[in-house]
Amino acid sequence: MKKILYIFIFLTFTSFAEDRKGIKFTEGSWADIKSMAKNHNKLIFIDIYTTWCGPCKIMAEKVFTDTQVGDKFNEMFISYKIDAEKGEGIELAKNYAITAYPTYLFVNAGGELVYRTLGAMPADKFMIEADKALTAGKSFKSSEDLDRDFNAGKRDADFLYEYMKRKSLNGGENAALLDEYLNVIPESSYKTEKVLSIISENISTIETKAFAILANALNRYMNMTVQQQKYVLNGISKAKRNTFKKVLDNRDKALLEKLIDAVRITSYSMAGFEAEEKQFRLEYAKITRDGENFKKIASRESGKLMAKTTEELTAETEKKITNFKEGAKDKNIDDTTPQFKIILDNLSDNAQKLTSFQLNEYAWGYVQMISNPKDLEEALKWSERAIYLVESPVNLDTYANLLSKLGRKKEAIKAEKKAIKLAKKEGSDIKDLQETLKEIKRK
Repeated sequence: MKKILYIFIFLTFTSFAEDRKGIKFTEGSWADIKSMAKNHNKLIFIDIYTTWCGPCKIMAEKVFTDTQVGDKFNEMFISYKIDAEKGEGIELAKNYAITAYPTYLFVNAGGELVYRTLGAMPADKFMIEADKALTAGKSFKSSEDLDRDFNAGKRDADFLYEYMKRKSLNGGENAALLDEYLNVIPESSYKTEKVLSIISENISTIETKAFAILANALNRYMNMTVQQQKYVLNGISKAKRNTFKKVLDNRDKALLEKLIDAVRITSYSMAGFEAEEKQFRLEYAKITRDGENFKKIASRESGKLMAKTTEELTAETEKKITNFKEGAKDKNIDDTTPQFKIILDNLSDNAQKLTSFQLNEYAWGYVQMISNPKDLEEALKWSERAIYLVESPVNLDTYANLLSKLGRKKEAIKAEKKAIKLAKKEGSDIKDLQETLKEIKRK
């Protein structure tokens, strides 16, 4: 009897101990959680997750169940977890500008965000993040109070910094505030991690003092800390993206040229500059149907592609195959597996296929955006070379369209019929090709 009683007590205690492990998440509505936080004078820890998020599952299984993590969070926070794609989670994710999962929010009883972090991390780092949230909570000043101070004219550097951090925390950008902040701090502080970080978070476009500071920082890039380098590169990239969006919104070609100049002065090499310039000009041209900018890139890049001989392309392909085989060998990848053979087959004539694809893309852009006969004749040469390298329905269709624009109707019809015949042979859909043939015949 005593043995049975002992087993019962042991199992009960074990069950209770296991039940105490890890974070205890409170259930209820968001209003209930805030009310509970107010009554207990605690911050709310929110795990915002999705069902498809792998790192979310890792945290739930490996970190949230950790005893030490549970002890800290159960004592210091009201813990709450919610699916960002269901119920109240949808509105919470929107209100707190959630863009990645898992995101962890530390919120006060009034619903104001005190601290934010994200991603999978080990238990010890997760507890460090909790300590940062608790520290932030002790000195937390409400957004209402901060707004009141700002509207009353408070503009000292420390205040502006905290004001920007708060707005950034809630998903906002503060270009105007950033300008004010940079104007009240000494230039000597521009190189510090603190300032580079706040610039990276709040920079708007390339037409700002903040961008000039980051561009100048590249001169001492190799002497920076890794974190400083990260802030500089991220800030420059963000400014360029924001500028390009403004270019597209306003169809502003003058600003596009300023952006290209900014790319030139911040690129690490000529090759890097040309790649980024090509990306911006082509994207702009495709979206706005701007033949002028498309032509600048297409004529330059096609010239390089046309200069490549068949022998050079063959050598490029062989080099890629050799590099792949050597890499696979170093990683002990079995060369008899189907995956290995598939990749090897895809690398066959790789340089030829890629060159053909790129030449056809540029030629097709001329079909859509260019009307000058001399330019079209040049694109026709690109198209012929693309077909020589890879004869495909797509390449033949581009060729037929160029011939049609040049008034060479009989040749265009012949090329489009050949495209249809080849597509049938490959088992591809021929509906669009047939429509193009009808259009060519109608002209």
